[in-house]
Amino acid sequence: MSPAMAQQAQHQHDSSHTEAAGQPDKDAGMMMGSAAMQEHRQKMEEMRALMQQARAATNPAERQRLMAEHRQKMQEHMARMMQGDQSAMMQACHERMMMMHDMMEQMAAQQSATPSK
Repeated sequence: MSPAMAQQAQHQHDSSHTEAAGQPDKDAGMMMGSAAMQEHRQKMEEMRALMQQARAATNPAERQRLMAEHRQKMQEHMARMMQGDQSAMMQACHERMMMMHDMMEQMAAQQSATPSK
C-alpha cells in the first residue's frame, strides 16, 4: 500500500471513529445523537473507568472484584443492546466491522506481497 493510501485509510478510520464518538457527519444519520447512543456512550465510559481502576489496583482481591463488576456491566449492556430496536443497529455495526476487517486483511496481504526496498 502506498503511503498516500495508508494515510487516506487512516483518515477514514479516524473520521469514522470521531463520528462514533458523537460528532456525526452528514452520512452518520441521527442515530449518533439518539438517547440510546448517549446511554451507550455513558455505559462504555463506566466500563472503561472500571477497567482503568482494575489495572491500577495493587490488591489482587480488589482487582478481581473490579474485573467481576466490569464483566457484569459488560454482559448487562450487551443484553440490552440485543433487545428491541437496538438489535438492528448492532447488526449494522457488526456488518460494517466485518467489511472493515476484510479490507484490512486485503491491505495486509498486499503489503506483505510487495517486496520491501
